[in-house]
Amino acid sequence: MLPKTRIVAVTAVALALVGAAAPAGAQRRIKVGDELPYAAATPAAYPLGGVDRPVTWSETVASPGATFLRIHFAKLNLPDGDYLTVSSPDGSDFWTYTGKGPRGTGELWSFMVESDTALVELHSGSLLKGRTGRFGVAIDRIAHGTAPVNEDGSFVEKVICGTDGKENVACHTSVNVNPVARLSFQSGGSSFLCTGWLVAGSNSSTMMTNNHCFSTQTEVNTVQARFNYQTTTCTGSTVATTTTYAGGTFLKTSSVSDLDYTLFTLLGNPEATWGEYTATSKSPAVSMVIDFPQHPGGVVKKIAYWKDSAHTLRCNVSTINQTYGGSDPNTQMGYSCDTEGGSSGSPVLDAGTGRAIGIHHFGGVSSNPCLNSATQMRHICSHAGSLLSCATN
Repeated sequence: MLPKTRIVAVTAVALALVGAAAPAGAQRRIKVGDELPYAAATPAAYPLGGVDRPVTWSETVASPGATFLRIHFAKLNLPDGDYLTVSSPDGSDFWTYTGKGPRGTGELWSFMVESDTALVELHSGSLLKGRTGRFGVAIDRIAHGTAPVNEDGSFVEKVICGTDGKENVACHTSVNVNPVARLSFQSGGSSFLCTGWLVAGSNSSTMMTNNHCFSTQTEVNTVQARFNYQTTTCTGSTVATTTTYAGGTFLKTSSVSDLDYTLFTLLGNPEATWGEYTATSKSPAVSMVIDFPQHPGGVVKKIAYWKDSAHTLRCNVSTINQTYGGSDPNTQMGYSCDTEGGSSGSPVLDAGTGRAIGIHHFGGVSSNPCLNSATQMRHICSHAGSLLSCATN
């Protein structure tokens, strides 16, 4: 069967920084795409393939001007031996799906293809002569990227205190940044980016981010967590080999006007490869030295290790037990480490122990002095209970 191409007309596509209902000062999740309707499906009983005909159905999705595409499958129901692929034209992005998808529901968003064209192909085996039932694939919408997801983030509003001290994480190899991932997800008909991290808890591969990034199982089902998205050297631009995982189970959340966190799991056991942080119920102290790995603007992983571009002032805690941006009273810590939209959900680490002592969520909470802020983890440890395995040091 020859590939079929459909062109999606895009109207009123705009770039914006959009957050969930959040108080002034909240570091916004980044809007990078819009959902558009799209209709395509296999026949109810698609034909078998074979050696000479491995692809029995295909759809070329073209959405001119898109910086990336994600495909939403309203139906995915394939027998053993058959599989579906979603790829970029050059094959640099290539994703494979079987059965009823990773959650077994028959409904899913594909992972991102960084192109304005995606090739969807159904590969059918030749040994399933006796199969019965209605198998196949149905697409009902796509996510059309409206902003770059792999450039310098210059379109993102920054909260820089003085001069920008952020660097590629490869500049500080003594700091463990492996548990930190860039999160892509769908929410309210749009595509967004935030930062998340693996944390020790009672569920395998528990992930933490902000409530103002997302807060429901429906949103977790759309998560694409990209680990090791970072440069291989301190000053270079070569990106390391990355690994991507799908969202699993929503666990718990606390609103942005309270502690502003969400806990959920990832499928595929990423903690076995990338490790996890341990949160601590210890109280932070003024002048405590901190490390702050993040995906600012959705770009490669950076670290706020220094406060300034001259690399003379170390990141540290400026205030504790504060109330910023309508948060729960006396739960916040402030610092002048630099951030951007997309840094939402990043861990703030006690440099002395490597424990997570805060989760970043607010930017520009003070101008004199210039401060960004995090919820102190000791409050989240208490609120999350057994879902987190918190240390006391």
